Amino acid sequence: MELQAFVLDSILIAIGMFCWNTYLAKRLYYNMQINRGYNHIFNKNYQHLFVIKSNGYLLEVNQKAVDDYDLNKENFRKKPFWLVFSRISISTQNKLQDAISKAAKGESVILNIKQFQEESTINQLQFSFTPIADRKGKIQVIVAEACNIDQPIQTEVTQKQQLLETFFNKASIGLAILDDKWRFVQINDVLADINGKSVEEHIGKTVREMIPQIALQLESIYQQVTTTVKSVYGIEISGETPKQPGVIRNWEASYFSLPVANHRNGIGCIVLEVTERKKTQTDLANRINQQAIIAQLGQLALSGLELPALFEQTTVLVTQSLNVDSSKILELVPDANILVLRSSVGFESDLLDNITVETNYKSQAGYTLLSGKTIILDNLNEENRFTASFLLHQHQYISGVSTIIPGEENQPFGVLEAHSTEEHQFSWDDANFLQSIANILSAAITRKQAEAENRQLNSTLEARVKQRTEQLEEANQELEAFCYSVSHDLRAPLRAIQGFAQVLMEDYESLFDDMGHEYLNRLITAAGHLDTLILDLLAYSRLGRTQIQLGQVDLATVVQGILQELESELQDKQAQVIIKTTLPLVKSQQSILRSIITNLITNAVKFVHPSTRAVVKIWAEERGKYVRLWVEDNGIGIAPEHQERIFRVFERLHGVESYVGTGIGLAIVKRGVESINGSVGVFSNVNHGSRFWIELPRYKE
Repeated sequence: MELQAFVLDSILIAIGMFCWNTYLAKRLYYNMQINRGYNHIFNKNYQHLFVIKSNGYLLEVNQKAVDDYDLNKENFRKKPFWLVFSRISISTQNKLQDAISKAAKGESVILNIKQFQEESTINQLQFSFTPIADRKGKIQVIVAEACNIDQPIQTEVTQKQQLLETFFNKASIGLAILDDKWRFVQINDVLADINGKSVEEHIGKTVREMIPQIALQLESIYQQVTTTVKSVYGIEISGETPKQPGVIRNWEASYFSLPVANHRNGIGCIVLEVTERKKTQTDLANRINQQAIIAQLGQLALSGLELPALFEQTTVLVTQSLNVDSSKILELVPDANILVLRSSVGFESDLLDNITVETNYKSQAGYTLLSGKTIILDNLNEENRFTASFLLHQHQYISGVSTIIPGEENQPFGVLEAHSTEEHQFSWDDANFLQSIANILSAAITRKQAEAENRQLNSTLEARVKQRTEQLEEANQELEAFCYSVSHDLRAPLRAIQGFAQVLMEDYESLFDDMGHEYLNRLITAAGHLDTLILDLLAYSRLGRTQIQLGQVDLATVVQGILQELESELQDKQAQVIIKTTLPLVKSQQSILRSIITNLITNAVKFVHPSTRAVVKIWAEERGKYVRLWVEDNGIGIAPEHQERIFRVFERLHGVESYVGTGIGLAIVKRGVESINGSVGVFSNVNHGSRFWIELPRYKE
């Protein structure tokens, strides 16, 4: 009974802390004890009141606390005070326990704690703990008062949340939050617009459902972030979205782990579209590359490179720079009103014989020439200005760009074109690049024409020096005769050296030590090289002494005879020779032509990388009054600056230790071709093989 009275006394004292002093509280207690009406005052108090034992267990709690904190009055006496409250952290529980321990020792304590609510809000509570002692000074109970002081904090939180929502929605970059299943929890208008769907359509949907084209890329990144809990910054993403199907776009994105609910981590996303920036960078790189090509072709034009070689280099570089499938140069024949194909890339060689395009509005080239404008072709299937020429139709070209190659006296030289088999969006920067190339070609052509005119103007000078030339030729003939005689006379002692060396090797081999064998092998090898050199010199000199009698020569017969002679050598080197077309008749001298083609084939087999099997292709094409014979290889190639040197006597681009030879073979080719009224040339790129050609008069019956 005494303990009950003490508890009631403690409750009344707690009430008195808010309205009266301790004396009045005790009077009220006794009055209420007498009238049994204390429950009304205790339970109707607007504050939260608790009576706690010194060991921390609850004795009593008022009705307001029961209602506000959803307490079970039947069960709360079974728990320590710090376990009565739900949705508080363990650290907060520890703080309450520590405060009660201090109060149990006689210390008054004030403590602020946080309680989490289901609506993701926070209650800020203030507790005051007052110890109550008996008449002997022993702490019997602790009176605790609690009040909610979170209204200002909630207001601040609400304001901050509103500010965050405003920032999220007004940001100029894409923002999104995904849950642990990679479903959209929140997304702003910018990112929703990038994806081509509304904000509402995104919520609750997975990435795979909203943007399936790039979902695999994103899920791989999400998996990495989720597994490692490490952020990924500035990664590039590219692909399509429902907003622009079929259009590849680019984004720069960052991803980071983000707690979303139930101790699970989702994904935070920051996305910035960089499609235009990427395109600008690519365009800039293309412009720089195109300027470099313009400079390169300008240097080639100034170097005096012959027009066929310059045309060949031009079509190759234009094709590479514009990233297209083909390019070609068409020359205008004014009197015939046709354009003749002079050089091309991307066409089958067997389709290039006598290819012409009429100068009318039916073809792109003709339309370009007659309109006097640079023409961009987006899609041939939708074109109504002109139709497809034979070349475009045959190769299924869709898009292209063409421009005029200027000439002299307002007379165009021809047309420069580039085409693609896929739809290609050519820009006017591309068109301007092509026009710059055409202007370089025009300058080179004009220069070559001026050189020809100069040669014509100097014909009188040539007549004056003709006599001197004849004298020089006579002297050269005498010198050649001398060289021929010397070379011929050298063969006899050389044969003796070779013979005796062979005898020593066969009959006296056992008498030599290792050093002797090495010297003997060197002697035999050097004698072989000297024999080859003498034979090449004799062949070269013989060309100047041979009586030239031109007549009908069957190229097919000549080539087959050469291949039979070289059969053993070709088999040893595992070389393959392919004759691609029927070989026609030419006007030539068979012995000289045989020597020319033999040197071209042996050269093609010789100058290949050691690890590469030599493949030689031979074909012919008729060009008006002439026949051009091609010998193509897959060898080491020749740099443009060396392509004139290789036809000189004793010109070698490689050491004997790398590629055996005398440096006379191509000089024999050039001299032989010129002696039968022909011409010779080469198209070559380093490490991409060479295409040698000889042009001879076509035989007419």
